[in-house]
This record gives sequence, structure tokens and C-alpha cells, in this order.
Amino acid sequence: MNTSDALWASARALALIEAGDVGGVIRLARQARGWRQEDLATTSGYSRSTISRLETGSRAGTDIGMIRAVAGKAGVPPATLGAVLRLPGPSPPTVASRATRAGPELEGDVLRRELLTGLAGVSAAALLPVSRATATVGPDPVTAAIGEILSSGPGTAAPVPAGTLEGRLTAAWQAFSACRYQALAMKLPGLVATASASRADAAPGAARTAASTALAGTYVLVSELAEKAGEDGMAWVAADRALTAARDSGDPATTAASSRAVAIAMRRLGHYDAATTMLTRTALSLDADHGDPSVPVLAAYGSLLCTAAYASAQNGRRGQALELIGEAGAAAARMPDGAATHPAFSVTGVEAYKIGIHNALGDSAAALAHARAVTQARLRTPERRAKFLVDTARAWQHHGRPDQACRALLAAERHAPEEIRRASFRTLITAIAQVPGPRPAGLRELASRAGAQV
Repeated sequence: MNTSDALWASARALALIEAGDVGGVIRLARQARGWRQEDLATTSGYSRSTISRLETGSRAGTDIGMIRAVAGKAGVPPATLGAVLRLPGPSPPTVASRATRAGPELEGDVLRRELLTGLAGVSAAALLPVSRATATVGPDPVTAAIGEILSSGPGTAAPVPAGTLEGRLTAAWQAFSACRYQALAMKLPGLVATASASRADAAPGAARTAASTALAGTYVLVSELAEKAGEDGMAWVAADRALTAARDSGDPATTAASSRAVAIAMRRLGHYDAATTMLTRTALSLDADHGDPSVPVLAAYGSLLCTAAYASAQNGRRGQALELIGEAGAAAARMPDGAATHPAFSVTGVEAYKIGIHNALGDSAAALAHARAVTQARLRTPERRAKFLVDTARAWQHHGRPDQACRALLAAERHAPEEIRRASFRTLITAIAQVPGPRPAGLRELASRAGAQV
């Protein structure tokens, strides 16, 4: 047993995990490295006061992304962090042993199987969000709708022609891109039921392919909405269903989009290497790095590389992250002028992606340089513009400029008012409030609208 194994098998570590003491686990990992709080703050890109509040448990409502970032830099194994946070997924020794036996090429499948096995016996009530200190009302309607879809099955509905189904799915994606998440959540159970019924009714051939493609796209949308709600376990289950339908369709771009959704869920649960491997292998399988691929395939290829670059950055692999995002940029440069097949993938979209990558690498100056290079008008949807502004706000916060960070968040709220209901948005507001110095104008009012603690 190596030193790290001994640490996490110790009585002290097991007691912290059993108690769900996230701050204690991070503090234990930091102390095992011989680091001060200042050292962890410098490495993770957060302030020392933020690290102190996180370790002492006085930072209520912190989002999962921030916890992962700090815990990862401190040296907390992803499986251990999942255990202390009570995330659905495998126990530390099971993941390590079974993934090793399976080999790198099967690691993603092993991890996904472990998660699904753990969720198989979970009731619908358990899929709904756990109680939080800030909660004063019932379950969030978005999360409740996703829980209904995943725990109750597709329901019953009449099949519809392929064109009708495609039109409904397009309208649903437009609602997502406009950040109308609650309205979308009300329609999704019916859309899943209709897509499932249409595929079941379709004859083999073109009709079956079209229905499978639509069903896969619907479940990818469910997965993305679950990610917005901070429900990573639900996102993984929905993405896995999307991938099953996509493989039935045989369409490369659909399979790529579904694989990307699975990998995003894996990444958000801390499986960075497995996610990066899945993303890069799927990208290479498209054969879009040469020749003249179709616009959907080239967009899928580039989007996979963007996501792989971010996973690598979160894993602390700077060289790999920059190489992958560089290849994504080259793919974007090959997109035809005016191609609108994939609104999130373009030269501007890749540049915006670099903000999050450099935030993850702890380089706020580089993140802000890329933010300045982005022309917001070229980000085609409110969801893309809001994401750009939130990433820029995070860079300003890490850079010690809470005033600029607050301005960016206020602009994000104007573009997409429902974004402020996300846990990560509230956490960022709280982090901005903790930067030393005068409190930015408008921050307290923004916090009140978002339900953030400042």
C-alpha cells in the first residue's frame, strides 16, 4: 500500500468520509502534502479566505465544480471525493481495481456500468435533489421533470411522423439555447414519450434511423439540462440512454454528440482521464482531421476536442489541454462561412472555450486575454453568451477584480435571467463577495435575486 492509499484508508480519513465532512477531507489532503492554506489557494486559483471557509464548513452552498477544483489540487482522489459528497458512483477500491483489470480502452464503460448499477435500485424520490441549507420550497421543477423521465420510463404517447418529431426537438433545443429551462422541463417528459413511441413504431430503415436519431437528441437535451441543474448522476444516466439510441441510428454526428454527453458527465464526476480518452477516441473515429467532412461531422469533431481540452485542464494537464484546444481551433477554421449547424462550434466559440480552460489551469490573466478576443455578437444564443460572461466573471474573480466580475454576472443575468438560479452562479456571487475590498455595486441585489449568501 502506498502512502496515498494508507492516508485514505486511515481511521481519520474514513471518519471524515463517513461524516460527509468535505472541508475536513480537503484539509487532510492539504496537510498530507505539507501545504499551508496559502499554498492551496495559489495552486487552485482561489483566495486563502475561500480555502479557509471551505475547510471549516462555513462556506454553505458551494457548488460541486468549485469543490472538485480545490479538492483535486489538494490531492483528494476523485472516488474519495465522490464518497464524501454522497455522489452516485463506485467506491474508491472498486473503481481502481476493476478499471485496471479492464484496461484503458474499457475504463469508461466500467465506470459507467458502476454508476448505473448503483442507480438501478434508487427510487424516484432519491433521484430528486437532497435538501440544501438554502432550500425553502419543494424540489426544483427542472430536477423534478428530469427525475420523472429517468425513474418512470418514457410514458405513453402516440407516434408522430419523422418531420413532426424533428420539429418538436428543434423547438426544444431552441428553448434550451434561450435559457428557458423551466418551460423546457415541462415539455421534456412528453417529448421523450413521443420520441420513444415513434422509434418503437418505426419500420427498419430510414424511418427507424430518423426516430433513433431524434430519441438520442432528446436524451442529450435531458442530459444537458440535468447538468445545468447540477444533477450529475442524472446527466450520466440520460447521456447513456442517448448513446444507446445513437448507436441504433448509426449516424456518426449523433453518436459523437451522445458520447460527448456521457464524457461530460464522467468529467463532472471526476473521471478526467476516462472522459478525455472517450472524447479523443470518438473524435478520431470521425476521420474529420483530414479530407472534406460534412459540416455536422466537422462540428462534432471540434466540439469533442473542446470538451477533451477542458477535461485535461481540470486534470492539471496543461500541455495536453492546449494541444487539444489548438486542434479544435484548426477545425473551426475549416468550417464554411455562415455554417449554423452547430451554434456552439465556431472560431468564436473555441476562443470562448479557452476562457474556461485557462480558468481551470489557474491562469486568470490568459483567461481574460481570451475573453477580450471574443466578439459577443458572434455567440449565437443567449445560453452561449451567458456561459461566456460567467466564465469571464470567474476569471475576474480569480484575478482579484470583484467589480468587473460583478458587471459580467449582471450582464449574464440580462441575457439569461434563469441562469442566476443555478448553484454555480450563486457560488460565484458568494466568492465575489469574499474578495477583500469594497463590495461591488449591485452585488447584494443580484445575490438577493439569485438566493446567494453574501
